[in-house]
Amino acid sequence: MKTFSAKILLFGEYTVIRGGQALAIPFDNFKGHWGRGAPAIDWNPLLRFLGAHPELEIDIQRLQHDLQNGGGFVSSIPQGKGLGSSGALVAGLLASYGPEKEWSLVEVRSRLAALESCYHGQSSGVDPLVSWVGKPLLLKGANDPEVAKMPVETWQKLDRWFLYDSGVARYSAPLVALYKKKTEDPEFAATMEHLDALVSEAIECYEHLDEALMGQTMRALSTLELKAFDEMIPASVKSVWQQGLESGDFALKLCGAGGGGYFLGYRLKAAPSGVLKF
Repeated sequence: MKTFSAKILLFGEYTVIRGGQALAIPFDNFKGHWGRGAPAIDWNPLLRFLGAHPELEIDIQRLQHDLQNGGGFVSSIPQGKGLGSSGALVAGLLASYGPEKEWSLVEVRSRLAALESCYHGQSSGVDPLVSWVGKPLLLKGANDPEVAKMPVETWQKLDRWFLYDSGVARYSAPLVALYKKKTEDPEFAATMEHLDALVSEAIECYEHLDEALMGQTMRALSTLELKAFDEMIPASVKSVWQQGLESGDFALKLCGAGGGGYFLGYRLKAAPSGVLKF
C-alpha cells in the first residue's frame, strides 16, 4: 500500500508566478492512501468528472466497485489548510486506478494537474507532484519542476521550522487574483523584485543548512510580507506575526497563498505555543 504525503510550499508563493523560484517539500506528518476505512463522502462529483474525461485513463469501473464496497481515500491531511489534501488524493488516484506505465516528470505533472482540476478548476500540478515523487521539488517559474536534494531531515533535527494554524479556512483563487491586481502598481512590483531575491537567498540557505543567514533572511521575508501581503494575513495571525518580529523570537511568512490555513514559521529563539513543528 503506497501512501502519499501532504506538502509544504516553503518558499516562493506568488513569486513563482512572476518567473521566480519556489521550493516545495513533502510533509510526512500527514498522508493518505486509497483503501478501506475512508469516511463516507459523496464521490459522485469526481466520478462524473472522470466520466467526462476518458482521456485521463482512470479505471472508473474498478473505482466505483471499490467505493461501493467501503473503499475511498483514507487521509490524515487536514482540508483547507494549504497542505495539499486534494493533491495527495489525485496522486493516489492515478497510482491506484491509472494506467501502469513509467511516467516522466513532465507527463505525470500534466496528468495530475488535469485530475486536480476537478477540485480547483485549474491546477499547476505541483501539489500532487510533490506527493507523487515524495521528494523536494525546486520550481523555476514556467520551467518544469526539478527533483532537488535538500537536507529536510537535518533541518527537522535542528527544530527551527513550525506551522502556525490560523484556524481560518483558506480559498486561494481570489487571493491569486488580488495579487495579480496588486502587481499593476509599480511600487508593489518593485517590492516583489526584492521578494524574488529574498526567496532565492532563502532557498540557498535551506540547501546549505545556513542557520544564521536563514534567520536573517526569514526576518527580512517576514517584515516584507507583513507589509506587502496585508490582505492575505488574518487579523489574529497578524498580531502573532508582529509579536514574533518585535520580540525577536520567531518570524512568520505565508505558506502558499495565505488568507488562512497554516502559516510558516522559523524559530529564532522560541516558537509560539500550540504550533506544529517539522
